[in-house]
Amino acid sequence: MYEEHWSLKCLPFQILPDTGMYYPTRIHEDAIKRIMYAIKTLKGSALLTGDIGAGKTTVVNLIIKKLFIDKDKYEVALINHPTIDCNSFMKTVLVQFGVRSESSEKMDMIQTFQEWLVSTYTRGKHAVLIIDEAHLIKNMDIFEEIRLFSDFQVDNRPLLTLVLVGSSEIKRTIKNIRSLDARIAVKYHLFPLNVDETKEYIKYRLEAAEGDMRIFTDDAVMDIYRFSGGLPREINQICDQCLFEAYILQKKQVDSDIVQKVGSESFIV
Repeated sequence: MYEEHWSLKCLPFQILPDTGMYYPTRIHEDAIKRIMYAIKTLKGSALLTGDIGAGKTTVVNLIIKKLFIDKDKYEVALINHPTIDCNSFMKTVLVQFGVRSESSEKMDMIQTFQEWLVSTYTRGKHAVLIIDEAHLIKNMDIFEEIRLFSDFQVDNRPLLTLVLVGSSEIKRTIKNIRSLDARIAVKYHLFPLNVDETKEYIKYRLEAAEGDMRIFTDDAVMDIYRFSGGLPREINQICDQCLFEAYILQKKQVDSDIVQKVGSESFIV
């Protein structure tokens, strides 16, 4: 590909989340701290929201990484794309925590889960369930199951911390479920990067690949910010396509014309 042309050791703007390329922006670091606070202080529930491409999954991956460092303190499960019915949801929860159930009946599985949570507590550990893409939940009964999880307590101590992660629409859904909304102790929204943060983000990713920020002109960076809206995933897509386009044209710098060409020809999906 274009690595040799730009003297890069790897592709700096991959679309998939990569914690090895993580740039600690103020807003992402704040999100991590707040969710970790909810977990460490045994808050029952937390909510992380943000537009598509804002970096929610990266934050989730970094939180899980931190929790695995203290794996003697936490049992962690992650559910992605929860577009399932109640029975399947409970089965998935048990499977992700590595819990076996003798029954496939919903109430039996809930009882098994509660007993496992108590056992986890007696072993000095705390359970953390992270549901990514929570806005995809369309079955309202699943939200009722989620609400019930906060009732699992010992001596007024929650046996489980639930972290819901999704796009902005999940906020509206939860707000209409007052019994659930009232139990969410920590809420945080990931806003897009500003223009200065966008520039630093591009610089960081390039330097991580042993590249030089001078690859992009100042005008190009401004156009990248305008096209991306400051969303990290969009920034990655645009920068990657610009590097490729300039390589095809055998240019030694990405200028505003290249960014405009990439944008106008709808390379950005």
